[in-house]
Amino acid sequence: SDVDIVSIAHDIERRAELSIQAATAGKHLWIDKFLGATLEECDEVVTAVSRAGVRAIVPSYHYGSLVQQSLALLDSGRLGDLLGVHADILFSKGWPEDPDGVERRQPTGPAGRWKYAEVKRELLTVGAYGVGLLQACLEPPRAVIAHGGARFFAEHERTNTEDFATLTMTDARGRIGSLSAGRIGVATHPSGGPALARLVGTRATVTIDAKRPGIRTFLRDEITGADLRPPPDDPMQWASGPPALRPPVSADPAGLLAALDDFVSALDEERPPAYSVTHARDNMEILLAGYRSMVTGGEVVHLG
Repeated sequence: SDVDIVSIAHDIERRAELSIQAATAGKHLWIDKFLGATLEECDEVVTAVSRAGVRAIVPSYHYGSLVQQSLALLDSGRLGDLLGVHADILFSKGWPEDPDGVERRQPTGPAGRWKYAEVKRELLTVGAYGVGLLQACLEPPRAVIAHGGARFFAEHERTNTEDFATLTMTDARGRIGSLSAGRIGVATHPSGGPALARLVGTRATVTIDAKRPGIRTFLRDEITGADLRPPPDDPMQWASGPPALRPPVSADPAGLLAALDDFVSALDEERPPAYSVTHARDNMEILLAGYRSMVTGGEVVHLG
């Protein structure tokens, strides 16, 4: 066959099966975000890739500006010893409405179901980016705590899912990693949503803003007054982006070009890429621990 690399960007429920089929056929893999809908499916993908001896990259969580700036800061020694990391990554999408007449409830566990007709589980969808940052800066977690719920959207309240969540973890050295993640509504941020990292060390504390440099101009009244509404068939704006008042300054803010360079080098050098299916599997394990904690109201979930 003339096909050497297969790109997997299908529904999360189909990714594991397709990835395993492609790896078994000897194809290298470019997998968008999640390996599968459950940890068991993720493990099966990792096993298939290892058994087939192919290379597989998950480009979304390591190569972007926020992670790379954070790693450069850690390498510089300016912080001293790292004590903790916090990430705020939020999507300025969707039209917030008070869930009038809908009783607030504790979110249910996902049980492998991540999408509904109108919503996604946002700790998974958005929180995975923050987890990628914590993975880059810290060792694997020993304990995870998470809280979440429907804070902005009636659609999430009706489906008993979360549109906003926080997650905190500690690694083997006692360092703390935390994140906030979610969908906070159109026109809440001039650049489509904040992407912030705060790194705390023994010598300094530094905030990194992946959306800078830039001009911050807020025109919420003009946007909402123009009766801008997400398309009725895309209320959470999965396919349609938020109105941003300026394009990113970086030519590669998500790091996809950098990921492609690393993937090609990994193929040439016969080595794993910097963020492989093993890292993506561990990312899912952390998120699932967060959901187990969330549905109990924030009990500690131990890993490892």
